[in-house]
Amino acid sequence: MALSLFGGDEHMHHIVAEHDVAEELFALLAEARTIYLRDVVAGGKQYHRYVEDFVNGHRYIACNRAACRNCHEMNIHIVKGLLADCAHLIQPLFTAADCSFEAYMELKRTYDTFAPSPPVVHRDYSPVTEVRPFSFGCDFTPKQMTGITACADTYHLFCVSPLRIEDMESLFACKEGFSIRVNNIRHVAILFEALLEHSLIQSQWQSVLAKGRFLQTKDGKRFVTAASLSSALSAMRNNMTSVAYGIKRAISKL
Repeated sequence: MALSLFGGDEHMHHIVAEHDVAEELFALLAEARTIYLRDVVAGGKQYHRYVEDFVNGHRYIACNRAACRNCHEMNIHIVKGLLADCAHLIQPLFTAADCSFEAYMELKRTYDTFAPSPPVVHRDYSPVTEVRPFSFGCDFTPKQMTGITACADTYHLFCVSPLRIEDMESLFACKEGFSIRVNNIRHVAILFEALLEHSLIQSQWQSVLAKGRFLQTKDGKRFVTAASLSSALSAMRNNMTSVAYGIKRAISKL
């Protein structure tokens, strides 16, 4: 289905069947991926600004048919929800090689059943204060934590020498106030990606690291953002080094 927002009116196909709705959603997500890779990954644009700009720039279509306009309004609402609420699901797909129609439809099915965890609140006589704990969803054994620390120390992932198990325990426990300087952000991204591949942490690790401010840049002047981690991971996937393979092998043995 060719959409008016991606082409001229003379090429516009109207919504006549359920498959047309899915095709329009696929076209929107494909366009969102192209702009994400260009503006966020390559250009360093703030992710939340990318989301706002994309949604606001794709609200309207050059068609006055109610069915088409209603369908587009529904689809742009879905895209906004995916980009804003499910960044941990859609960013890995945007940087993956497989961006087929089926992959996007599976993502949409996941979104239909996705429910964010309710915030934890303090219940007392004082005003309610919302608490948003950070967690990687991990529960490492002492042996696994020793292996992770040894891997990070061997490949000099952080600006700490020697790296202590306590440092890694504080990082993965999301200890309040803890942060550590990154020596090589690409290698750190590969470490966390390898942990995810073996189901040792949950998929939102980039968001946890960024929102918790647990990683500092090498010069210690800034905190590492989710966009920087996503960009680093994408670059590493496209140019795997011996160090990256070494990190993945070490994690696979945990």
